[in-house]
Amino acid sequence: MVRRFAGAYLAVVGVAVGIHFLLDPLIYDSTWEESVPPAWIALDWLMALGLAVALPLTFTAKRAADAGSDLRAFLAANVKFYVAAALALLFVWNAVQIDWAAGAQTPDSQVWVFIDVVLPLLFATLGVELWNEGSA
Repeated sequence: MVRRFAGAYLAVVGVAVGIHFLLDPLIYDSTWEESVPPAWIALDWLMALGLAVALPLTFTAKRAADAGSDLRAFLAANVKFYVAAALALLFVWNAVQIDWAAGAQTPDSQVWVFIDVVLPLLFATLGVELWNEGSA
């Protein structure tokens, strides 16, 4: 039941981020650097929670696959874990620069673009996988 809930959460957040990312140029003008739109702030918190859920789940799957002999499962688990870890590092690094960075640092918009493209792919696939595991 917990795996299904985590899977549903990750899939919904992934789809929401993906859709909002695609609609962003249509919703906002290009000069919103003074203040981040509230929808992105809400999605950032949901993404942060999703990464906190995805990291231990992908690490556990990685550990299980590392002990096995199936190359396909090994590669899939390792890619998911390292993508989740990289996204978490980039997310925290860029998010800290919004309000807490020393000096005049600003978040890199290209890093947000990378996160907003890759995170929905990871969350949606991981979410569907967890949902299917939860029903078994």
